[in-house]
Amino acid sequence: MKVKFLVCAVPLALSGCQTPAPQSVVDSQRPPSSAVRREYVDALRGTIKPGNFVKAEISSVVLLNPEKQIYAYCTRTTERAYPNWSYIGLGLQHDMILYLKKNDYRCHDKRLRYYDFPELRSMKH
Repeated sequence: MKVKFLVCAVPLALSGCQTPAPQSVVDSQRPPSSAVRREYVDALRGTIKPGNFVKAEISSVVLLNPEKQIYAYCTRTTERAYPNWSYIGLGLQHDMILYLKKNDYRCHDKRLRYYDFPELRSMKH
């Protein structure tokens, strides 16, 4: 799946309750493609200081809403100045970002698989 990092004007509305992801969402997990990894790094290029991350991981891509074909994944990073994990959740539809949410509660789901993300740690300008 090639991901174009264009932010849609209408963010996905999230409900007030923070229930765990349904098992069907968890079962849809697949490792992030090289295109997903590359596009994420390209989107951050110029917005963060290269070499800032000590650890970086990217989650599996899951099918969040089958009817609307909305996919989602998360990244988690630690920085030299902030050693705790920072999470970002992303929602995608038709290869475009619907939303980017810092500290998205769904990224903390223990069933979500994370993978090393060296491309983000070694990002250059």
